[in-house]
Formats: sequence, C-alpha cells, structure tokens
Amino acid sequence: MNINDLTEGLSKKNYCCFLFGHNYMETKKVNTHFSEYECKTCKIQATNDNNGEIITLTAKLKEINETLFYLDLKRKFLAKFYFHNKV
Repeated sequence: MNINDLTEGLSKKNYCCFLFGHNYMETKKVNTHFSEYECKTCKIQATNDNNGEIITLTAKLKEINETLFYLDLKRKFLAKFYFHNKV
C-alpha cells in the first residue's frame, strides 16, 4: 500500500488533519451538554453525541441541535420570567 492510496480524495489543506487530527474550535453552544465545532484547518463541522464523543455534523444532527437550542432558550425564558423565586 502506498501513500497515494491512503490520501486519495484529500485536498492539500486536509493533509494536516489526516496526519495530526482535527483542530476543533467551538462555534455554537447548543446547551450545557451539546456544542457544535468546526476544524480550523479543513472547516469540517462536528458535534457531540450522547457519549460526549465528537462526530461529524449531518443535516439530521444539525436539525436536532437547533431544536435543542430553542428548547433550552424557551426553558431559560420561562424560568426567568414566570418561575422565578420571590424573595
């Protein structure tokens, strides 16, 4: 097996990620458990799964993250304005 077989389909900026791994940066905090990430080098988007591992972000996962984000926003809004403790 030569190196061309291993790197087939990779662009030149992906070589660094292929050799050393992705350099993820958090782009969006969905809620306290989930976040969306983007690799600084190759711009691949990723998210957390249920176990906390980083996996590639698909269209279905993006939609799930958006729903979780809006549910968390709604929960925070209701907690702040309707269910706050009166001292």
